[in-house]
Amino acid sequence: MKLSFRGISYNHDPMTIETSNTEVEGTYRGVHWKNHPYAKPRHGHGIKQMTYRGVHYVQN
Repeated sequence: MKLSFRGISYNHDPMTIETSNTEVEGTYRGVHWKNHPYAKPRHGHGIKQMTYRGVHYVQN
């Protein structure tokens, strides 16, 4: 898809996410809801090694 913002053109290719055919549904406070879980688990960003004021620590 070709888009333009403030005179600059760029192409946008939206990412597709696979979902499973099963539905998870329930009722919360009287409201019925449905959800399609991801077919593949999304991976996190991993472990980050950070430094704050000279002190090193690890964040998950």
